[in-house]
Amino acid sequence: MQKSIGICDTTLRDGEQMPGVVFSPREKVRLAEKIADFGCDTIELMPSVSDSEMRVTRRICKMGLNAEITASTMMRKDHVQIALDCGVDSVTLFSPISDLHMRCSGGISREANITRSAEMVDYCREQGLKVNFAGSDAARADRGYLMDFMRAIERKVKYFLPCDTLGSLTPFETYSFIREIKEHCRCKIALHGHNDFGMATANTIAGLHAGADAFSGTFCGIGERAGNVPIEEVCAALKYIYDIDLGLRYRMTGDICRMVEKFSGMRMQAHKPLVGKNAFSHESGIHVDAILKDTETYEVFDPSDIGMERKLVFGKHNGKAILRHMFKGKITEGNVSGVMDRVKRISEAEKRSLSRSEVMKILRGVENGRTGIPDI
Repeated sequence: MQKSIGICDTTLRDGEQMPGVVFSPREKVRLAEKIADFGCDTIELMPSVSDSEMRVTRRICKMGLNAEITASTMMRKDHVQIALDCGVDSVTLFSPISDLHMRCSGGISREANITRSAEMVDYCREQGLKVNFAGSDAARADRGYLMDFMRAIERKVKYFLPCDTLGSLTPFETYSFIREIKEHCRCKIALHGHNDFGMATANTIAGLHAGADAFSGTFCGIGERAGNVPIEEVCAALKYIYDIDLGLRYRMTGDICRMVEKFSGMRMQAHKPLVGKNAFSHESGIHVDAILKDTETYEVFDPSDIGMERKLVFGKHNGKAILRHMFKGKITEGNVSGVMDRVKRISEAEKRSLSRSEVMKILRGVENGRTGIPDI
């Protein structure tokens, strides 16, 4: 796997295509600042969507961010002109590659698709734009046709993105797919995958193993249908599993994901890897006891490294270690048993965890000799 891997953020374009998600211009500006500060190489927008989108793209282009601003652009010269007017650094053209998508989405033949794409790449370059090219549904395309398509544009584009548009590849298939492309293509390859089968992160890692130069994704994995590749998951896996540090500001991870959650209105599942509220929460007595002795027993890295916090949770599955730790020798063993009994009973009855203040209230009741469960 390469030690230098490009990151194209499409939170503000593909991420916003998630049903129900609309970022305001102000929110897009704030997210763009954060994404650039985190260290993403490219930020993708789509100014042709609306006048408002065109204005916010123009504004972001003038902010002097340490990231390339690219415009996702249809195969139309007037849309290229919109991108030019906004002052973007590059365009990311896209066209269908599979026969199904050419028939149903583009209404175009194989030969005409290659000719049109090559001509549009030339046109964009004549306008002084750098060009990336996204092959829609490339994962399900005829491989011979895909290679012919890439050969027609490979010397003229910065990145070719073979899209797994339906997230239907497996990690093993992704590896073989990217290896084959790398053997035949002269330009750099950037992965763009979706998460329809929950394999987006694994597929991206497999594609990077196969030699891909970059990947495209969104923070929190938001996007159409089941979403896109979560940038935070891939970056953390590279750093903490593969020892590939991309020089990112990893501590911003939690902050960016919380901002995406707030602005998008899409609440993260509690067990979302890395950034969900339970990602570094521990309740089981065995786990808590071990964590208190050595955090590496159940954490690969310190959660603060990515802007998250470790939480020891009070509930049905606790052992006594959590109470001894909480009260630091200021509680008798008899009271430990009394408090723990009540914590477990409340947790079971109400099907939830308890807060620290609730446990303190239980302790006061036990110390004062009250035998019932307090009203908390």
